[in-house]
Amino acid sequence: MNAERATPDLLDGLLKERCGSSVAELVEDVRLNGDETFFWSGSWVEGFANSRSDLDLYLISPDQGRTSGVPQVTGPDMPPMYMTLTPGRTKIDLTVVPVELLDTLNGFLTAFNGETDYPTAWSDNFREFVHRLSIGVPLANTERFDEIQRGVDFMKFRQYLMRFYQNRADGLFDDAQGLLDEGDVISAYFVARQRVEAAVDMYLAANGETNTRVDKWRWKKLRRLLADDTSLADHFLDCEAIGGPIQGDILALTQRCLQFGDEIILKAI
Repeated sequence: MNAERATPDLLDGLLKERCGSSVAELVEDVRLNGDETFFWSGSWVEGFANSRSDLDLYLISPDQGRTSGVPQVTGPDMPPMYMTLTPGRTKIDLTVVPVELLDTLNGFLTAFNGETDYPTAWSDNFREFVHRLSIGVPLANTERFDEIQRGVDFMKFRQYLMRFYQNRADGLFDDAQGLLDEGDVISAYFVARQRVEAAVDMYLAANGETNTRVDKWRWKKLRRLLADDTSLADHFLDCEAIGGPIQGDILALTQRCLQFGDEIILKAI
């Protein structure tokens, strides 16, 4: 399945299959007003879902009375999101996002300079939400959804992610070199693997794959992006020690991973 096929009709079928409900009943239960919008996103919309994947729903609202559920930290001096999880195997997750949070996001992205500014410490859940907004499928108040989506500079968001992952890769490079200096090649190898993953995330963001939070999707996204170029994918598997027989010792593998991280960062810049 791909994102183009993720429609309200598909969600309707999933709801009927899983819990005997429908999109219309879901929208009725939420009881939207004209300033709110309700959308579907996540692994089903990404094209990576399986039989046990959650159904991830988002309500954007200016109404503070909507903020029930578990607060989710977003970032410094930023309002939280609120998540309600349904028990059992059905797994329908609803996150309420205050409009004030989007105003803060838009203000940050407008002022952000991807070449000089340090990326602020947003939470993983918030970064994931911004990505999911970019691919969301509106279920009600579509015009309001389109207005909100147009208001977010997703190109700046990609630049933010690239800086975030590059900073992480730079820090991990120093950590790996320090471990090598002290002779702990095993720890250095594992840190070098983390650096490769950060570099891959940066490369994915540079090429429009902005949901790089969940480790389980990293390989799927890289494989999709590099469908006609297997060399980077093969190097990635080699550094993760699953690309076939390991050539040389752990020190040599660690050095190859560090060099591969450099190669990806240069491609992303």
